[in-house]
Amino acid sequence: MNETWTVLSLINWAAPYLEKNGSTSPRLDAELLLAKVLECQRLELYLRFDKPLAPTELADFKKLILIRRQGVPVAYLLGTKEFWSLDFNVNEAVLVPRPETEHLVETALEFIEKNFPDGGPVLDIGTGCGNIILALANSLAKTANFSGLGIDSRPAALAVAQENARNLEIETVSWLTSDLFQALNPEKYKFDLIVSNPPYITANDMQTLPREVLCEPAAALNGGPDGLDFYRRISAQAKTFLNENGGLIFEVGDGQADAVKKILASNGYSAISTKYDLARCERVVMGVNR
Repeated sequence: MNETWTVLSLINWAAPYLEKNGSTSPRLDAELLLAKVLECQRLELYLRFDKPLAPTELADFKKLILIRRQGVPVAYLLGTKEFWSLDFNVNEAVLVPRPETEHLVETALEFIEKNFPDGGPVLDIGTGCGNIILALANSLAKTANFSGLGIDSRPAALAVAQENARNLEIETVSWLTSDLFQALNPEKYKFDLIVSNPPYITANDMQTLPREVLCEPAAALNGGPDGLDFYRRISAQAKTFLNENGGLIFEVGDGQADAVKKILASNGYSAISTKYDLARCERVVMGVNR
């Protein structure tokens, strides 16, 4: 690279280079990383395609491209990921929020609006960067009684979630280090809704995940031999912490909905239902404590 490199020529070089090294969205990746280096919005690149880059900018961009080549998620390199039209800080301690998880938030909001229109206590199990519970808190900010609790077994993840709460100026969510319900006293904690996007990758599939996913924390991915360990554990314990007519809502992996519905049924939940994602996969499973 030399001083004649412009925004456009860099993108045209980086995109095929990333594609050759396994990126499924090479041009987008290149544009996002270049926008980071230039400290501008991605769309602004189109207004400065002829702009030459300074040597320090070239060096910083090349460094990011080489790291991205190794499979590190773009969100980790940017340090942020959009979810529910909100910006969340992310790092290697947390999963990168996925668009399909927004269906979990939608289902939770619909459940609250129908059954607890004034809001109520909500628990998010395995909160990670806090995207689910903070998206709910943001959407329910005007309700009278909403309160959220995000729990995770990993203090490093909770540190990211707390930072996101501060950045979003959300004060209605508290945080607790807990391995599922281990640190919760059922006499103190009762919820109208429990939500979770638990680990659901099977142990065998963990061995064949794409490089990009393998960069994310294994503890947030590995769901045991059949991918269903956490659904069993959470379903069995959640009823102790749910109020009457409270809901339990899961995100599930492809092809897991029927098995999770059976798990909920075997633990006495009723009104079991699912919600499809945009790819017509059953992505969310819900049951009610009655």
